[in-house]
Amino acid sequence: LPYSKPCNMKFIIIIYIVIVCLCSCLTLTLAENLRKNADESTDSEFKLILLNGVLDSEITDVNAVAMSSTGKIVYASSYVYETSDKAYLYKSADYGKTWQAITDVINVYNIATTPSGRIVYVTQVNDLVNLPVLERKLLVLKSTDFGETWSITYENFYNDPELNKLNPFPIAISSSGQHVYFSSSVLLTSNDYGESYIHHQLPRSDDNYYYDGYASPSGIAVSRTGRYAYYVNEHDFYARSTNYGSKFELFPRTFLQRSYASAVGCSESGKIVYIVDSSHGFIHKSNNFGYTFTKVSQIPTNPNTQYTSFNSIVTSKNGDIVYISNYYGPIYKSTDSASTFEELPLTNVPDNDKAYSVLSTNYKGDTLIFGYFQYREYN
Repeated sequence: LPYSKPCNMKFIIIIYIVIVCLCSCLTLTLAENLRKNADESTDSEFKLILLNGVLDSEITDVNAVAMSSTGKIVYASSYVYETSDKAYLYKSADYGKTWQAITDVINVYNIATTPSGRIVYVTQVNDLVNLPVLERKLLVLKSTDFGETWSITYENFYNDPELNKLNPFPIAISSSGQHVYFSSSVLLTSNDYGESYIHHQLPRSDDNYYYDGYASPSGIAVSRTGRYAYYVNEHDFYARSTNYGSKFELFPRTFLQRSYASAVGCSESGKIVYIVDSSHGFIHKSNNFGYTFTKVSQIPTNPNTQYTSFNSIVTSKNGDIVYISNYYGPIYKSTDSASTFEELPLTNVPDNDKAYSVLSTNYKGDTLIFGYFQYREYN
């Protein structure tokens, strides 16, 4: 008979031990990930985090908010006054329970962050106190380390004092932070993390000249990948991009019918889009990536004005939960894809024509950040 080498028992034992160790490590890793997810997720109950004008002794009003997909990390900024240089950016890493001021980032107008909260973009005017109007610059700042350090991705002289006071400078980004959309007096996009920007001119069909931006852009909504983007402004103006902001398609004077399109929001995929018409309180919905819209509901006008004056609309990941805020305080919530709305009860919020509210929600739609400020008179 041929010679058979006996099995090496030590080798088999070593292999067995290695397999057991690997299985144990995988089990522990899975358990740890489940624990972290449980820690970072929210309860099924709805949570409203009210930033009612006071984050700490140095901030009195909130003009912009953005949160991570779980709601654990939140960024907020104070209202920009020409009489103060203490309009800081703030960060919370515990669902808005405590806040840290980022004092080297001031005069922030709007905020956008990635699902993890790690990458953050803000729009700001560099100095509203010490610099003459002609020397002020509009900046887009970026952080890739949860707001610890910042770099300038865009700057341009912005010498119109009226726009410095009134323009919200909306900004939106893809989940990777690669695709950036923002508007000042022009519409700009970036596909390389803000390294370069495309300046868009949008043709206007009624008189054959170009909209070279707008004085008061109202809102931008972007899908998770950044492929789909939707843009509205205070006129009856709506445009969309289906190619990562390389080109925008204009939809002038269509379903808006000379209405005030004040806010836009979309689902994570970009398939579901909502536009709020503040002239009549109509909510327009699209189920085909913003190509066509249907009027699905109406919210009563605010008793203080002839308009509903909505300024913010945010949705859950799937677009079924929708929140809309009014300039003058009320928040409306829908859990049936904007078919019906209920007004959320709020306390300590002024019900007057000098309050302005902002919203941000997590992917589930069960946590909502609500902030507001009251207008002050400029010197």
